[in-house]
Amino acid sequence: MIRTLWTNYPDGFYTHPSNGRKNKVPRKNYQGLIQYLTNYLSYPPIGLSRIVGYDGHQVRYYYQSHKTKLKTNETVDA
Repeated sequence: MIRTLWTNYPDGFYTHPSNGRKNKVPRKNYQGLIQYLTNYLSYPPIGLSRIVGYDGHQVRYYYQSHKTKLKTNETVDA
């Protein structure tokens, strides 16, 4: 799965931490940034509830696209 993601997204992954809200990534002090990163990195990259299936070779999951605002299904190699 990791190999497929890096193949499909060679420039890396983008996050949307503010999601339109005012609580953006702290940039004025290191302690605030460390707290933000600790909270952000303590969660898995995808929730288990979004995984639709796994057959030993491929993982099927869904997510809401930030571009289209639609639920998108995706299948990647495990």
